[in-house]
Amino acid sequence: MNPLEYLMPQPPFELSPDQQAECDALFASTPAGGWIDYRLATPKWQFLSYLCQSKNLVLHGSQNLTLDEVEPRKALDIRAFSAQEAIYATTDGIWVMYFAIVVRKKYSPLSLFNSCLNVRLSPEQILGPLYFFSITHSALVQNPWCNGAIYLLPRKNFEQEPPQHMLGAEIVFPHWISAQSAKPVAKLLVQPQDFPFLAQVHGHDDEKLTRLAAANPDGFPWPKALIV
Repeated sequence: MNPLEYLMPQPPFELSPDQQAECDALFASTPAGGWIDYRLATPKWQFLSYLCQSKNLVLHGSQNLTLDEVEPRKALDIRAFSAQEAIYATTDGIWVMYFAIVVRKKYSPLSLFNSCLNVRLSPEQILGPLYFFSITHSALVQNPWCNGAIYLLPRKNFEQEPPQHMLGAEIVFPHWISAQSAKPVAKLLVQPQDFPFLAQVHGHDDEKLTRLAAANPDGFPWPKALIV
């Protein structure tokens, strides 16, 4: 089983100089820590990814629209890097939206199973970003989507997850953590329709996924646990 078969490539993403200038102007005009008044034709995920490429920022997604400061929280994950007490963030404008638009408190059980990565086959050949998204199937069928907030945070004090080596390639994750609280530079409201892979989110069986991952930690994405 080749895990790459389950990963989706990023949609085309190349901003023109005019689009870049519009993004820069909008960001510069936003009051410190304030909401971005988004009226651009450029998809929001491209705007966010561009800002992280051009500025020293990371992104944190949440259903909480009222945060004045983002604080570290304990996470549960089978990987040690993702199971720390930390702020979890990314530099990828698609990945962050997934965490902002899932209503987690209303549905139980509801677990998130996802990945965003680049595959470096050689210094000159890189595949990605590539994506995988899944939530508990019993929640997925109830359309557990909501509006959410993307908090743009200064990258200072964040560290990126170290690369991993799998299948003869280097796997690089746009995944960052910080053990220190951070005040947002700006905030962006997002809706489910802003997330380009909404129709491609898988549903999984929590019990099967837990069992299969424990038996074979390298078996991502454990397709026998996927229902859709």
